[in-house]
Amino acid sequence: MFFARRPSDAHVREHLAPLAKAAFTHAFEGLTRGSLQPPPDRFRLDAYRCELGHGEAVYGRAVEGLRSFSNYPATFTRVVRLSPGLEVGMVFGTVASHFGFASMQPCRIAFLIDEPKEKRFGYGLGTLPGHVLSGEECFVVWLDEGSGSVQYEIRVLSRPATFSARVGRPLTRRVQRRFQQESHAAMRAHCKAADQAIESGDTP
Repeated sequence: MFFARRPSDAHVREHLAPLAKAAFTHAFEGLTRGSLQPPPDRFRLDAYRCELGHGEAVYGRAVEGLRSFSNYPATFTRVVRLSPGLEVGMVFGTVASHFGFASMQPCRIAFLIDEPKEKRFGYGLGTLPGHVLSGEECFVVWLDEGSGSVQYEIRVLSRPATFSARVGRPLTRRVQRRFQQESHAAMRAHCKAADQAIESGDTP
């Protein structure tokens, strides 16, 4: 969905409300939970990983970051939800400004990953009608108990869903890469305070 200027939250919710029960625009719900090699026919798989820091405090901040959608870079996106919290079935829209206009991409939470013993947390979203892409995206963080490293990974299974996305595929890919890079930066910034506290010895 495209707008000449950035829409208000109320305007976005008006567009999202009819999509609350809409079917996903793909048939591969849950596939981004694990490795997808090879991806389904005509779909592209992207996976981007980075280190956020070390230790339990950083992992806790990373989980908080995903719960609050802080992984969405405020540099050019904002998230508007139909309901608070993070749960399966929650519908939300990502509003982004780029190339002189604004767009809103509707999504719904398809699954949660909540594994306290394994120190692993994340969620997957599926695309809804009106999204320029068709597919699923998974955001997951985990603590490697051996090294203490906190990892953040984005896995994306997608293909163009509209004529404009197919024709403008290079621009679509550019926006995807920008989001992935800036999402890593946003999560690193979110976790930085906890990591610095560990390095300075301020935490037990």
